[in-house]
Formats: sequence, structure tokens, C-alpha cells
Amino acid sequence: MVAVLHLGLEHPNLVWIALTGLLAFIAGLGVNLYRSSRTFGRSDPDENSE
Repeated sequence: MVAVLHLGLEHPNLVWIALTGLLAFIAGLGVNLYRSSRTFGRSDPDENSE
């Protein structure tokens, strides 16, 4: 059976590419969690500008 799409499964560095993508995703989640925990419970600074 011939694959219609090129999946890239024969790429010699597929493990490194997948690992890099996974680590970048986890880093993004960590940054989002850090930023949301820093702003949790704070009021909006533009709200009290006057």
C-alpha cells in the first residue's frame, strides 16, 4: 500500500524532531502557567488608572 501523503517517518532524526516539539510545547505550557499564576488575584492596572 502506498501512502498518499509524505509522513516523514523515514526521516533519520524523527525522534529528535518529535522530542524538540514536545519540549517546546511543555515549555510554552510552563510559561503560560507561570504568567497566569503571577497575575492571579491582581486587578487590572488599567482599571484603576484614574
